[in-house]
Amino acid sequence: MKKIKINKNLFFRYLFEVVVIIFSITTSFYIQDLLNNKDKEEYKNKGLEGVLIELKKDKQFFKFGRTYNKQRLSYIDSLFDLSFSFNPLYISGIWGNSELFENKNFFNALVSTGSLEFIKSKELQSELNNYYNGIYTILNTTIETDNRSFLRFGDKLTDYKMDSINYGTIGGNLTTHYFDPSDIIKIRKDKKLKSIALDWSMYMRMQSELMTEGDKKIETLEKLIEEELNNYHSTEEIFSK
Repeated sequence: MKKIKINKNLFFRYLFEVVVIIFSITTSFYIQDLLNNKDKEEYKNKGLEGVLIELKKDKQFFKFGRTYNKQRLSYIDSLFDLSFSFNPLYISGIWGNSELFENKNFFNALVSTGSLEFIKSKELQSELNNYYNGIYTILNTTIETDNRSFLRFGDKLTDYKMDSINYGTIGGNLTTHYFDPSDIIKIRKDKKLKSIALDWSMYMRMQSELMTEGDKKIETLEKLIEEELNNYHSTEEIFSK
C-alpha cells in the first residue's frame, strides 16, 4: 500500500489561509456588531432626548387635567347642593369627555428598535417601564371610565327638556346648555342623576391622584435620563482624545 506524501509547506500554507479566512469572517461579524451597537446607542440617546420632550408635555397635560377635574368636581357639588343658586355651568361645565392619554412615541421607538436594552442604568429602565406600562395604563383606564360616566350622565339628562344651546368658541366660552326652568329643580333632585355624577366624580379624583403621582415619576425620570446622557457623552469625550 502506497503512502501518501504530504507537502508540509503546502499544508501549513493552506492551514494559514483557512485561519486567515476564519479570522476575517469573525472580525467582520465583530465589527458589524460594533457598528450595530453604535447605531443602537445613538438610537437610545435620540430616543431618551425625545422622551424628555414628551415628559414636559405630560406635565402640562397633568397640570391642565388636575385644574379641569377640580372645576368639574366643584360644579357637581354645586349642582346637587340646593343652597347654591343654579348656574347653567353646573351642567355644561362637567358635560364633556376626556381624551385618552397617548404621548409615548419615543418610548415605543426605544422598545421597537431594541435600544431600551442599551440603557446602562437598570434603575432608569425600571422607572421607564413603571411609568409607561404602569401609570399610563391605569390613567387611560380611568379616562375610559370617565367617558362612559359622561355618556351615562348625558343619557339621563335626555329625560329633561333642553330649551337651547349657546355654542362656545375654541379657547373662549364654554358651550352652555339651557334646560326648561321647570325641569331645573327636578334635575337637581334627581337621585339617579346624582348617583351617576358621584360615581363619575370618583374617577375624576383618581385621575388627579394619578397625575400627581405622574409628576413625581417625571422628576425621577428626568434626573436619571440626564445622568444617562451625560455619562455617555463623557465616555465619548474620553475615547475621542
